[in-house]
Amino acid sequence: AIDENTAVAMITHVNYRTGAMHDMAALTRIIHQAGALAVWDLAHSAGAVPVDLNSAGADYAVGCTYKYLNGGPGSPAFIWVPKRLQNVFSQPLSGWWGHKKPFEMSPEYQPDDGIGRFLCGTQPIVSMSLVECGLDVFGQTDMATLRRKSLALSDLFIELVETRCSEFPLQLVTPRAHAERGSQASFEHPHGYEVMQALIAHNVIGDYREPRILRFGFTPLYTRYVDVWDAVETLRDVLATEAWRAPEFAERGAVT
Repeated sequence: AIDENTAVAMITHVNYRTGAMHDMAALTRIIHQAGALAVWDLAHSAGAVPVDLNSAGADYAVGCTYKYLNGGPGSPAFIWVPKRLQNVFSQPLSGWWGHKKPFEMSPEYQPDDGIGRFLCGTQPIVSMSLVECGLDVFGQTDMATLRRKSLALSDLFIELVETRCSEFPLQLVTPRAHAERGSQASFEHPHGYEVMQALIAHNVIGDYREPRILRFGFTPLYTRYVDVWDAVETLRDVLATEAWRAPEFAERGAVT
C-alpha cells in the first residue's frame, strides 16, 4: 500500500488484537523510500518493548500512558517529535500551554520553541501525577530487563495454555518469534467473549477483541510468574466446567 502516492503512513507498532510487532526500522526505511512520513502508534509498545525512534528514523510518534506506562484510566496521551522537526512542524490544537510566553496574554499566538509547542489545553494535573508515579518505577530498572521478563512471562503463558488446556479449542494468534510480538498473548476461542467474562468473574482480568479473541497482557514491572500459573489454571477450570455457559456471561456490555 506504500508507494509514490503515499504522503503519510501511520503504523501501529504492536497490533492491539494479535500482539504482532512490526520491524520499525525496516518499515520506516520503506516509508521514506516512497517519500512519505512515518508516524508510529506506540499505544501497545511504550513501556512494554524497547523503542528507539531516533535510530529508526521515525518522523513522529503518538501513544497513551494508561497502558504499560501505568498511568491508569484517563491519563493523557503523548506525542513524540524529533528535534529536527520540532520547530518546523505545527499542529492545529494550539493552546496556551504551548505558547512561548503564555502569561504575557498577548493577542497573537507564538508557539514555544521545541517540543513544548505541542502542548494543548490545560494538562490534567491529577492524571499526570499518576503517570509520574508509574514512570518513577521504570527508573529502577531498564527496558532490556523488562523485555526479557515480558517474553519469559508470555512464553510461560503460551506453553501452559497449550499443555494444560490442549483439549479445548484454543488457537494462538500471537506470533511465537520474540522479535515479532509485543507483551501480550492472544488466543482465539469460538466463545471468546463468554470465556473472558467468566475469567473476569474469577479475577483473571484480560479482555476480549473481535473476532473471538481472548487477550492477555503482561506488564513485566509487577506481573509475577505465579500470576501466569494461576491465570492458566483458572482458564482451564472455566473451560473444563463450562462455567462460561452461564447466561450472564453472554450479555454484551459497552466495554469488552
